[in-house]
Amino acid sequence: MPSVNEEDTEIKHKYVMVCVNRRLGANRTSCAALGSINLADALGRVIIARKIDVKFERSIWMAQGQKGPMVRLAPGGRFILRATIENVDALFDELEFLCGVQNAQDFVFFSLI
Repeated sequence: MPSVNEEDTEIKHKYVMVCVNRRLGANRTSCAALGSINLADALGRVIIARKIDVKFERSIWMAQGQKGPMVRLAPGGRFILRATIENVDALFDELEFLCGVQNAQDFVFFSLI
């Protein structure tokens, strides 16, 4: 069982949000410029494959593009800065623990972008 803090176990996370914002301009750092679109695609595939009972959203702004890609557990969850598939791999076990899994007929995938 993954290590989670007590605060997180009291809140049922409903969303995993990934910032996919792309700032226009030659020298403007953004989550998309740092790889968040590929990260979001991978996260979505794993959430579907494991049937984790959480909705997935691509967010267009989380105000931390210079620290991106950014992933957030919502509501009330933590932010994961400079996220990569490698450093969020443990997140899937944590999400299964916190959110459970859905039956195949009940599974809903949600994405804004």
